[in-house]
Amino acid sequence: MVEYDPYMPEVLEDPNSVYARMRAEAPVYYVERFDAWALFGFEDIWAGHEDTRHYSVKNGTSDLAFLDREPSAMETLASVDPPAHDALRKEVFRYFGPSAARALEPRVRGWIRDCLDAHRGGGKIDAVRDLGQQIAVRVACAVNGFPLEDADYLVDLVSRFFGREEGTEGMTEDGYAARKQTWDYIEGLAQERMKAGGGGEDALGLLSSYSDAQGPYTAERIAQHLTLLLIGATETFPKVFATGLLRLWEHPEQRRELVEKPALVDDALTEILRYDMPTQWLGRTTIEAHEIRGHEIREGQPVMFVYPSGNRDPEVFEAPDRFDIHRKSPRILSFGQGTHRCLGSFMARMEGRMLFEEVLREFPDYEVLLDESERLRTEFVQGFAHLPITLS
Repeated sequence: MVEYDPYMPEVLEDPNSVYARMRAEAPVYYVERFDAWALFGFEDIWAGHEDTRHYSVKNGTSDLAFLDREPSAMETLASVDPPAHDALRKEVFRYFGPSAARALEPRVRGWIRDCLDAHRGGGKIDAVRDLGQQIAVRVACAVNGFPLEDADYLVDLVSRFFGREEGTEGMTEDGYAARKQTWDYIEGLAQERMKAGGGGEDALGLLSSYSDAQGPYTAERIAQHLTLLLIGATETFPKVFATGLLRLWEHPEQRRELVEKPALVDDALTEILRYDMPTQWLGRTTIEAHEIRGHEIREGQPVMFVYPSGNRDPEVFEAPDRFDIHRKSPRILSFGQGTHRCLGSFMARMEGRMLFEEVLREFPDYEVLLDESERLRTEFVQGFAHLPITLS
């Protein structure tokens, strides 16, 4: 009999094997421990994302607090339902949308080249810590309004946020401390911006002058919103980038194609996003009872969307466990869908395209140093914490 719990050792060690069994035998599964439901099929997850009638994000979307039905500790775009969500997202989107991503391209390419040049003499670079995170955090600083000189400090905070300790489920005490430090840091920036009269072409400037039904935004509310945007930008994409480098190294013929035909990078990036999605699950709280495949979902129950499972659903993707840069996937779950689709998806795609272009142009025969790598195996985010590659 199949069994699933996000904290099971089998899930932490080899999630895709567990997900394959769940899709085949129990695509809608009752997690008794949390009185919650987990969805493993692509179409069920996709539909859940578009369903604001039956689902709410009022209790947040992740961690033990969400599963235990505790109100979200943070007010963010991920914990606000429409219409308040839609009004705020529309305003913030100008700093994260396609035109904003295009405007940042020259700076991003420069940052990438600077990172590669700084490590060229040493012959190798950590694709996560010294490249992916360095670019992602600089983009986050630029769009949110944080000083670029604080980039390394912010990377350290975010890394601590996702740190895990053996025997401890969920966030550690140090992780909670890092979250509080991040709030305090951004709150201080918000207070400075508000004293200066607000404004500025970034998310911090927008929120420092923003009002809603609760009144003008406070520095505390600003800090909570921008903490999510910082964490989302800095942690997950570098893991996508690192596993993408690994898959191309494992498939040298596909890597050679990308070296010879850089125009294929966009499609390859979609496949990389599908094949190794770092975020294992996010969820919603049920606000109206309904059925999924004959299972009664009661009001108040959490529902978990297990994204990597949906991204390898054979009912949607032919030979889903095959990595193929020529695959044409009109839909993937890696950025979510609907109301709460990832705000930073255009930025992430821009960063990914430019990172792969530059690495493959400069170092087409890089090697992955697996014996020096470190892989995270957690209930929430999986991927590499460190993945050194040769610069040769």
